[in-house]
Amino acid sequence: MRWAIAATLGLLALPALAAMQTDVGVLTCTLADHGEKDTNPDSQTRAIHCAFKPKGGPEEVYVGEIKKVGSQTELNGTQVLIWAVMGPSDRKLKPAVLEQTYVGDAAGDGLSADGKPPKQLVGETDKAYALQPIADESKERNATDSVTVIQLRLKSTPT
Repeated sequence: MRWAIAATLGLLALPALAAMQTDVGVLTCTLADHGEKDTNPDSQTRAIHCAFKPKGGPEEVYVGEIKKVGSQTELNGTQVLIWAVMGPSDRKLKPAVLEQTYVGDAAGDGLSADGKPPKQLVGETDKAYALQPIADESKERNATDSVTVIQLRLKSTPT
């Protein structure tokens, strides 16, 4: 009986934890001119160069790659992707805070067909941080059954 009460209290605490997430900055990424060619036609990988502008901190530069699996929209041409970085309101941002892999369902900007907000890309190492799409110049509103994976590595931070 005690475990049931503890489990219920834990479930009730989940919305409170989600409410503690706040916008901690903006991540703007540009796809590199030439991406890797993948042998799987349903999978694409491109190099990205990103700038993270945290609220109340120095800008950081990240490099990495974006991979879309199952997408009908190709990752070609020059594209700029912008995300609101969501994180815990009770943590101070540390250098290289975004250095990890993010995974989630791809979503275009604005509301989805079912009226829900775009889905987040959630960090694999530190799930407290997520990327919420703000803009996607590829306009992938009609893509179905696609997953986006983004891997970020810190390139530089002001000293």
